[in-house]
Amino acid sequence: EGDAVRLGLTYVTGLGHAGARRIITARGSRPFAGLADFCRRTRLPKRGVENLIRAGALDALGGDRRQLLWRLPTLHYREEELPLTYPEETVKLPALSAAEQTLDEYRLLGLSTGEQLLAHYRQALQAQGVSTVAQTRQNRNGASVRVAGLVVVHQAPPTAKGHHFLTLEDETGLLDVIVRPRLYARQHSLLDRATILIAQGILQRNGARLSILGQRFSAVNAMFSDN
Repeated sequence: EGDAVRLGLTYVTGLGHAGARRIITARGSRPFAGLADFCRRTRLPKRGVENLIRAGALDALGGDRRQLLWRLPTLHYREEELPLTYPEETVKLPALSAAEQTLDEYRLLGLSTGEQLLAHYRQALQAQGVSTVAQTRQNRNGASVRVAGLVVVHQAPPTAKGHHFLTLEDETGLLDVIVRPRLYARQHSLLDRATILIAQGILQRNGARLSILGQRFSAVNAMFSDN
């Protein structure tokens, strides 16, 4: 209902144009009645169907994503197989959390069609004294700040003399972070692999441009692994 932006099927990792064409062709005759009907008519590899489920593309087939993932290995279908009915084992599984669904969408689509990833951590981050990007922008020049964000850019230009530059994104905006060579040497393992970072540092204003001179970093998924 209403206006919407729809993503192409080829955005889903591992599906490709051939897989997308199978779905479109099968869907052209009639709607899919459920997961078993979808698998039987498209004959996609189960890994491709798994990625579609995790990306949210099959939400309309009934059941939550974890339930669909559980059912998938139990389905028996092969190319040109007769539409036989097999007994299914019924099990009740807890639904994927909103954060788990968003993480899967980022992994498989490179983006999320729902809330930005940091929104799921916001309450816990606020309890730890971590500000949003929008709140950080309200601080004075030279203030000590803590902000968390998805690492959307990490670059180290050859002319920067060992400095690294990060761009963090949360649900309120983007913020640049400068990492001096000595700090990068101490925390390079975290900085090179973390998806989400908490950056503590000094706020720097240069006209309308705002950045943080980093002093210490930690990983959000490490701090809130139980959430």
